[in-house]
Amino acid sequence: MEGNSITSLMIVVIAAFLIPILLHRLRWTAIPVVVAEIAVGVVLGESGLKIIEETEMLELLSNLGIIYLMFLTGLEVDFDLIQKTRKNKQKGSVNPLFISLAGFGAIFIASLLFAWGLSLLGYVKDVFFMTLIISTISVSVTMPVLKDKGLLQNPLGQSILLTAVVADFFTMMMLAVHVSIRRAGQGSDGFSSILLLFLLFVVFFVVYRLLVAAKPRRLMKKIQRETISIGTRGVFALILFFVALSEGVGAENILGAFLAGVILSLLSPEKGFVKQLNAFGFGFLIPIFFVMVGVRLDLLGMVQDPKALAMFPLLLIAFYLSKLVMTLFFRRYFSWKKSIASSLLLGSTLSLVIAAAAVGMSMGIIDNTMNTALILAAVVTVVTSPIVFQRLVPDAENEQATQVGLVGFNAITMKLAQELHGDGYNITMYGSNKNNLEPLNRHPYRVVEVDSGSVERLEQAEVFDKDIVVFFTNDDERNFRLAQEAADRGIKQVIARVEGKETPEDSNIDFVSSFFSNMTVVKALIEFPSVINLVTDEENLHEIVMLNERYHMMPIRDLAILGNSLVLRILRGNEVIIPHGDTVLQLGDRLIISDNPEHAQYLRMLLSD
Repeated sequence: MEGNSITSLMIVVIAAFLIPILLHRLRWTAIPVVVAEIAVGVVLGESGLKIIEETEMLELLSNLGIIYLMFLTGLEVDFDLIQKTRKNKQKGSVNPLFISLAGFGAIFIASLLFAWGLSLLGYVKDVFFMTLIISTISVSVTMPVLKDKGLLQNPLGQSILLTAVVADFFTMMMLAVHVSIRRAGQGSDGFSSILLLFLLFVVFFVVYRLLVAAKPRRLMKKIQRETISIGTRGVFALILFFVALSEGVGAENILGAFLAGVILSLLSPEKGFVKQLNAFGFGFLIPIFFVMVGVRLDLLGMVQDPKALAMFPLLLIAFYLSKLVMTLFFRRYFSWKKSIASSLLLGSTLSLVIAAAAVGMSMGIIDNTMNTALILAAVVTVVTSPIVFQRLVPDAENEQATQVGLVGFNAITMKLAQELHGDGYNITMYGSNKNNLEPLNRHPYRVVEVDSGSVERLEQAEVFDKDIVVFFTNDDERNFRLAQEAADRGIKQVIARVEGKETPEDSNIDFVSSFFSNMTVVKALIEFPSVINLVTDEENLHEIVMLNERYHMMPIRDLAILGNSLVLRILRGNEVIIPHGDTVLQLGDRLIISDNPEHAQYLRMLLSD
């Protein structure tokens, strides 16, 4: 028995290891890894070859997988994004918080109507339970798609992501309350069950406040030298504490795991630490869970059950139509094309559907064939939604260049405008006297004559609507005052020329001074002359697109053809990579190299062939 247990676990782990490799080799990049894991589970499980036996060990690891998945789902609830959008409310501007809250309310009402309709057709026993399943949205699907498109800092991307976050949070909370109320109705003491659930939320807030007061970041940094894994240990202690507490009060363990993730999200952990947590989960426990989901699917039973078979397309329609109501909210700020595409992306759902379906099966709300129909419908949304969105919505970098405003007419700002325009920035120059400039008959950028000392006039000229603003007039006091005004308005980056004035160190304004700039350059020429030559000699910088399959997935250290060339950056989609020896090249990478023109041309011929 123990031998069968280890053998089944070995098969699952090997399958989980090979799946992403095969997807990459076959270039099936449109298929999410979790979908492939479920499909492999179907092939190897009860509906296929019956190779994998559902042993106690696999069941335990699968349960730990869904617990950890729900923890990561809670961790994805971005409260910083909610706080940011709440503060940046300007009249007439996009309000992601309003879109997400009002939009989710509309999604919930639409889902309730669909669930009620399915109930009238005799397909659903519990209307509210099905409402929660239909209204779920997958943050783990929407976030990577938005990141790949470069839309995470874009109002459209923030609105989509925040809607998914709000949906995740509220559906999980309502599922916990609904399950407790339903169990209370089946038991003898319903009031105590509700009271215990309320106690769980009280403990949640108490633990959060205690952790905030304890300042865990400082504590962890002090003991990290001795015990480098202290943060991970603390996370697992937090997860198991809330899981045990949830089961103790009669709630689902996935609720406890979700609350543990929410607490950690509220503490704003470092990105590197979050990556470690994701790597552990998606490297071991979560793949086992998804493979076992496929193993348990009863495709034959669903095909033989007319009700479950009819339920599959109806669920698919409900998942998408319930999210299409978001089009009305998106259309207020965005085009019809983007609005519809965004609504369809929000139709993707998987993790919470699987978790809720498991709860429904344990409570007798749905049977195994209905569970199969739910999961298959969710799988279809996860595959199709990102593809449709990718086709309909352009990348952020292709949609709009970074807007830069240069305040002050002089030779420096004019030269800067020419350089930045050549690099793809959208430049607008502002000043009070065009006579300071040489003739501008052929300038490729916009020039606006305005009183550069008046905040009101600059506001009318849309200076404060830019992504980056540079104040470079000959008046230090004016530059300082206007820069502070721009920073207070939340502009992404503010740069000001200030020569003879002491500047605050903790300011979010970047101050420049010709005195310190010249001193820094001379010092760098003495200490690091080669670096300065590299930065200033643009003729030795070249961009090469990697299109040769021979070098695909090859580490840079093994690329003998480079010779003395230096790879400075690798541009991969919207990602900028600082390369190391073990960095692997991929098809489509754009390499920024430092080399002489002859050898650069030789590399271009080899890599782009």
